[in-house]
Amino acid sequence: MAGRPKKEDSRDNQYRVRLNDDENEMLTYVSQMTEKAKSEVFRQALTELYHKTKLAEAMQDFAGESEEYDEHEPIWEDEHVSLRRTIDCPYCGHTHMMDFTDDSVDTSYERSMGAEILHEFDLDECVCDQCGKLFSVKGYISEYPMGCYNHEEINVEPIDDVEEGE
Repeated sequence: MAGRPKKEDSRDNQYRVRLNDDENEMLTYVSQMTEKAKSEVFRQALTELYHKTKLAEAMQDFAGESEEYDEHEPIWEDEHVSLRRTIDCPYCGHTHMMDFTDDSVDTSYERSMGAEILHEFDLDECVCDQCGKLFSVKGYISEYPMGCYNHEEINVEPIDDVEEGE
């Protein structure tokens, strides 16, 4: 009995990925919400990052070859990573949709594939729509190369330290 015929696009390469609990929760959530296998979530993310990286490389090459290039003018429309995030209230857990675009201070550092852009924000008095308590949101979102998500650190801290009734 013969086995299955080999596919042209066979997946013979394997990689083991170790995830912490938060990353595993994110992967499970995306898998459930998109109804895609976890392996497909990884493949889709890899494909998206690959295309963005190739685009950033092409833009860098274009900038180096163009006599008319002005570093202050965008080559095409600048596409940055989204600065929209969901933030949970540290008191009641209510989910808030926040956009840090207008509240971030952007700095850039030149690296081998262009600039790494750091979007930093520090919001001291956010009010929960559900419980009305104050909390702060501080952190940064990094993109490198431009247009490609790199890393983020977002800290949500309660401001109302004293519980009611004390």
